[in-house]
Amino acid sequence: MTDIKLRPYQRNFIDAVRDEFAHNHKRVVGVAPCGAGKTIMTGWMIKESLRRDKRSIFFVHRHELIEQTAKTFSALDIPFGIISADFKMQPEIPVQIASVQALARRVDCLTEPDFLICDECHHILANTYKKILDAFPHAYLLGVTATPQRMGGITLCDIFSSMVQSLSVDELINLGNLTRFNYFAPAIGVDLHNVRVKFGEFNNDDLERVMDDKKIIGGIVDNYQKLAPDKSAICYCVNVRHSKSVADAFSRAGIPAAHCDGETPKQTRATIVEDFRRGKLKVLCNAELFGEGFDVPRCQAVILARPTQSLTLYIQQAMRSMRPDPDDPNKVAIIIDHVQNYLRHGLPNENHDWSLEPNFAEEKKRKPRLCPNCNSVVPYKIKFCPRCGYQFPVADKNIIDTDEHSGELVQLDVHTQKNKTTETVIKHSFTKPDEFLAVAKLRNYKIGWVAFQSLKFAQSYDDCLRIAEICGYKRGWAWHKWQEISSAQT
Repeated sequence: MTDIKLRPYQRNFIDAVRDEFAHNHKRVVGVAPCGAGKTIMTGWMIKESLRRDKRSIFFVHRHELIEQTAKTFSALDIPFGIISADFKMQPEIPVQIASVQALARRVDCLTEPDFLICDECHHILANTYKKILDAFPHAYLLGVTATPQRMGGITLCDIFSSMVQSLSVDELINLGNLTRFNYFAPAIGVDLHNVRVKFGEFNNDDLERVMDDKKIIGGIVDNYQKLAPDKSAICYCVNVRHSKSVADAFSRAGIPAAHCDGETPKQTRATIVEDFRRGKLKVLCNAELFGEGFDVPRCQAVILARPTQSLTLYIQQAMRSMRPDPDDPNKVAIIIDHVQNYLRHGLPNENHDWSLEPNFAEEKKRKPRLCPNCNSVVPYKIKFCPRCGYQFPVADKNIIDTDEHSGELVQLDVHTQKNKTTETVIKHSFTKPDEFLAVAKLRNYKIGWVAFQSLKFAQSYDDCLRIAEICGYKRGWAWHKWQEISSAQT
């Protein structure tokens, strides 16, 4: 039997998801920060489904996540098969852990599950995921993520109709699920004026030219020695060449370091990661490889050497060192932000007002202010610094006015809220045809999209008649659609 026990907030989360399913929301997104135990909570739900002879598929987008999910399911005494290129399929087992790519290729070989769980579901708008959802239209879907939006603020309202939101980062810190952290950043950031932006993100080639400067790389090594000496650190770099350059610089300074990327042979990568877990390697350099789901409690620090416009990427990377370490109960994570990502996205414990409502017009992001008197980071609405009392000028547009040398890092004050509530927040997307019609007009969608989205929530013939009226369809269409819905329910 497993010795894993749910915390009160985890039970509240599970109960809230179950209630949303019971109220005809068949596609629910569950939002919880890194460290909340999303895999454990979804594992409990799968275990309950298994007791009722229901079939479930938990699918992930990276091989490493399959291995970590398998460990959690084993700890929960859940028998499972694995759908991946490296494993032989056992489709008769009612619970499967799958990679997105393998699952999309094999949907025709599988019995439709009753329950689908999409890990890191902020990726779910991609075509590969949509192929899976289209293949299993009758399954209940739960997507879990820490950041339920895509680049540019795009929400997940086209997939999910309900959002269940768990505790905040500050609340998890107060509960001990995450460690406290110290955050260091330069008073003057890297000049990105000549870096192009493509599809909402900085161009990698341009970033490499900026970040591969010997002075910048030397500063990365120097500040590690100053702020996190002898600590296990993950360094997030721009690309493979940049990551190798940084790893070489650490090695030349006598600091055990290694580089990993997606092309590193599997066995070599496993050896490098194990050396890092055991402390043989102090710095693990990579290019977006060790973010989502990479759980190494021994990691004490992260080094952000890659500017990003992606809130999801920033959160995943910045919080990677905040996992509690049983061998270090007094651990305080160190985050060294060489590229001022916090000015684009806030600190890791920023409270975000997540929503499923479509973004009619994306609001310009309000950056936090850096107090020029004490270097404390405060929300943009604050008029007086809570630490030193400095009054921000009315005309202050979040411009940092400082005479400090750009190579020096300053520690930013981290203000955590003491609220220890275990309340679960629930939000809904649009369900009515007139609401979908408003979205269609703003996005220039066809009227068929309005009908398709609205029919997901039709529970009576009158509902179908209302959809027909909004869309300009005849009553016969409404009768026909209600017959289809009634047949599917029986």
